[in-house]
Amino acid sequence: MRIGIIGTENSHAMAFARAINLPDENGKERFPGVRVVGVFGPDIESAQKIIDETGVDFLADRPTDFLGKVDAMIVTSRKGSVHYQYSKPFLEAGLPMFIDKPFTVNLEEAKELAEISEKKGVPIAGGSGCKFAYDVVLLANTFRQWRQSGEFVTGTMNFAADPASEYDGFFFYSSHLTEMALTVFGYDPQSVLAFEKNGSRICILRYSDFDVTLNYTRGTKDSTGVLIGTNGNVTRQIDISMIYLQEISAFIEMLQTGKMPVTREQLVKPVAVINAIEESVRSGKEVSIL
Repeated sequence: MRIGIIGTENSHAMAFARAINLPDENGKERFPGVRVVGVFGPDIESAQKIIDETGVDFLADRPTDFLGKVDAMIVTSRKGSVHYQYSKPFLEAGLPMFIDKPFTVNLEEAKELAEISEKKGVPIAGGSGCKFAYDVVLLANTFRQWRQSGEFVTGTMNFAADPASEYDGFFFYSSHLTEMALTVFGYDPQSVLAFEKNGSRICILRYSDFDVTLNYTRGTKDSTGVLIGTNGNVTRQIDISMIYLQEISAFIEMLQTGKMPVTREQLVKPVAVINAIEESVRSGKEVSIL
């Protein structure tokens, strides 16, 4: 199973290449029969470093160089605004894809990639790896139990994000909190009301019969999730130290089984939520999530 990577300026590219190509701490292959064989920068220095450290076979001069040389692709450029242009040709060629966070920054582009994938029968994965974190899964399980028992009242979560990031601003890091929240509270929010002050954003994510608060906090390191219930609260500091391995494991399992880790709709929904947050901050009004 030969894999190519586009977007080596992102630290995720090195993390994925190391996880796939290098042995674990016991000297064993993590994914026998799977290998990253080629990379495309466009940053040459970071691409060459991956080749030197992980034994990748070739440096592509252009994205189309991968066609005929790989069985699947990873697109992990820091700017989500280029994910569509890099991913579309490979989906149209029938190659399974991992499209890193943010899946895209444009909702129509996200929908089109999902549609191409479905039409071609090609599985896709991606988005934020934070949704696989153990603490997020625990919060999601507790939320479901409390909803069934009638104990759930509300919740709050935070994660770092910076509207002034050079990598498409708010889109660069906001996928992490957005996808964690959707994993915990459900992928069916109806609207959002968001405010920005001092570079941080407070967002009220509104579901049909409850609201939760999301804090996109600039310049912070820790992430916490809190469920507030009638009989007590659950608080988890979210450990994301294993997410690179967790998300690449899910991708490779998809390649081997054809089963997608999340649905196409769940890959698109965070893009819709983030765009709604952007619109709400601009307008000062509650915005429906399409």
